[in-house]
Amino acid sequence: MKNVLDIYLKKKGITRSELSKKEELSEQKLARISKQNPDSYSEETLELLAKGLATTPAEVLEELRSIRDSDALYQVTNINELRQKVKEKEEEFLVEGDFRELLKEIEGSRVSETAELGFQLGSGGSGTVLAQAVLRVMNFFEEDTKLENLKQDIAQLYTIEFINEEEAKLRLKQLDY
Repeated sequence: MKNVLDIYLKKKGITRSELSKKEELSEQKLARISKQNPDSYSEETLELLAKGLATTPAEVLEELRSIRDSDALYQVTNINELRQKVKEKEEEFLVEGDFRELLKEIEGSRVSETAELGFQLGSGGSGTVLAQAVLRVMNFFEEDTKLENLKQDIAQLYTIEFINEEEAKLRLKQLDY
């Protein structure tokens, strides 16, 4: 399920971290419930969300349901959001702005799916794990380790669809199988 809560919070101009500081909701709890169906949120959770956002629990639930039932996706606009979504393995999200060159670089550095499957089959599945470990060690000695690791994670986990000059959609590869 898409991250309904994060989409809602972004519309309201607040992050999970900021909301957790306002209310008695930990970031861990917000992360855990963020991908759940809004109908499964407890009354207490809805009340705390409403209090932190200066609205009513009914309005919060109504908006969360509306987002759940729409085609809305989370829109990443900065590197920290991109790291968070990749780390959490968000199913689908949009990337906007200055990341187009980064995504083009990732897309250009990929091997074909056929070659990747052949490598995995030939190595009994252990080649991919070993290759990733070697790349992580090599990146450890580079100056921009976090960015290189992020690029590798995106290349390994996501398909990239360029929507227009400003946006690209990232989708977990496993959803396409």
